[in-house]
Amino acid sequence: MALFDEWVQKGHEVVHEVMKELGIEDEHKAFRLLRAVLQTLRDRLPANEGKDFAAQLPMVLKAVWCDGWDPTRVPDKSIKHKQDFLEKVMNHPGLRRPADIENLEDADRVVTAVFRVLKRHISYGEIKDVLGELPEDIREMLESA
Repeated sequence: MALFDEWVQKGHEVVHEVMKELGIEDEHKAFRLLRAVLQTLRDRLPANEGKDFAAQLPMVLKAVWCDGWDPTRVPDKSIKHKQDFLEKVMNHPGLRRPADIENLEDADRVVTAVFRVLKRHISYGEIKDVLGELPEDIREMLESA
């Protein structure tokens, strides 16, 4: 049971880092936001790159990544621009609107904060690989995180 507890603890640590980055105290909201960004990123990546990225996530977040994932239906080419990405995050079915994300500016702040946290947990090489799979303005948004 100690290993399972360790996996859960690592997931909590990431959620708390998101809370700190966003300056919020609601752990549930931070988790919903993290999930929305992770799953939007997942859907935009080719399946092989998505698997490589997920391999480096803490175990609990691997489950979040895989929840509802259909690797035969990616990448989602409808996400062509930064605004498309932000709208997908903002309209993620797991969010409470408008309480979680009010507008595109808020979505941009959330995506930047979550990606800043993810960069601490994913190798530089994998981040670079992921960025290489994204359209330019989405890549620039995530690089600046």
